Amino acid sequence: MYDLTCDWKGGFVMDPRKKQRVGYLVSLNGFGLAATLPKDVEVFTPFNNATKAYGAIGEVKPGEGEDKSTMAKVKVVGVLESFSWGGGVGDPLCFSAYISQQNANQIQIKQQTTLKNTVIKDLAWWIVNYDEELKEWFEEAHPAKGSETIIGQLNAPGKTDIRLAVASEPVKVAPNIDVNVFNVYFEVVPAANLAYDLKFATSSKMKFIKGWGLKVGTQAEAAAK
Repeated sequence: MYDLTCDWKGGFVMDPRKKQRVGYLVSLNGFGLAATLPKDVEVFTPFNNATKAYGAIGEVKPGEGEDKSTMAKVKVVGVLESFSWGGGVGDPLCFSAYISQQNANQIQIKQQTTLKNTVIKDLAWWIVNYDEELKEWFEEAHPAKGSETIIGQLNAPGKTDIRLAVASEPVKVAPNIDVNVFNVYFEVVPAANLAYDLKFATSSKMKFIKGWGLKVGTQAEAAAK
């Protein structure tokens, strides 16, 4: 079981003294949207390493000042509150994130009509954490290289139970900052005959890959080797 709780407020208003996990919703398109949701949120990231493994996050703008002491920034769809996954090839990937009002409105419009299309065409995320032993930030979870965005389906255990929800009321990113964001929660299950590698790490040195989804014949091919 993977249950990664993120400091979502820290993504918007980051305290450099805190070393808490931060995650980002990098890309989301599906369930009838006309296009991929725009990356209209520019937020902080503590990860300021030019050798990042995950390319889909795009440019990480370095900190400013002569000593680059301020936090780096990235443009994303939203900031993650949590990511969870049971670990099985067919288990849903569960996301809770905070997004802009404009993007929340796009999803709400689709919900107000009959949501017939549950295909997720493009999904990507990036989670970073701090290695206390080596005193450095590392990439903790993201799709592996070669499949940096994934295709799937919204989890729909029943005809009327589609796991996609958008908050109707906004939340302030901080009491003294007049920026409102909306929570979105969704679950994604594998699409038929598609398999992906998901990359995880428990430290900057301990990295591993887990499979999600299943191609027909994949298990038989593996057994024959």
